[in-house]
Amino acid sequence: RRPNLPTPLSTMSGEEDYSWEEVSAAKSAQSSGGANSTYISVAFLLSVLPVFLFYTVYKLHDILVVYVVVTAISTVLLSTAYQKVMTREKYRLMGYRREAVKNHRKYGLTQAEFEKEQNTLTSNEALYFSLFRNNLTYVIFFLFFAFYAFRDINRDFCYAISVGLSSVLVWKFSDWV
Repeated sequence: RRPNLPTPLSTMSGEEDYSWEEVSAAKSAQSSGGANSTYISVAFLLSVLPVFLFYTVYKLHDILVVYVVVTAISTVLLSTAYQKVMTREKYRLMGYRREAVKNHRKYGLTQAEFEKEQNTLTSNEALYFSLFRNNLTYVIFFLFFAFYAFRDINRDFCYAISVGLSSVLVWKFSDWV
């Protein structure tokens, strides 16, 4: 399912309309290689941390295939969640910033430079919010499932269920920004 991208005819909150230029700029920023590599890198790092825990602390050395499969699925789900949250947050912030007074002369910039700088800052803010929100949600879900909800089942299954369920829930909750 693709995220709901606003168009000039449909709005996110009922009041804000986005121009085609804003939508195309957001789509091009969304498909940039830098942001996607950031999503995948952070998602992989976050997905590998439970492997480290279960491999070293619980001495689960014989389920390497499960580690690889669950880590790959978790990485894909988390990177998709990062991108969905970042896109929605960027559109929300663009709506607020568009209505703000644009005093580009105060900063010694032209109107085009000011808008470019504002768009860059909005993209970065949305990226950081997306990473913070999804990482926090994932860690809370993982800790709850691994050490409370599924603490009495076999550790092999506990790893797969905890990481898999946490990733799926973060991916699903990324629709609800």
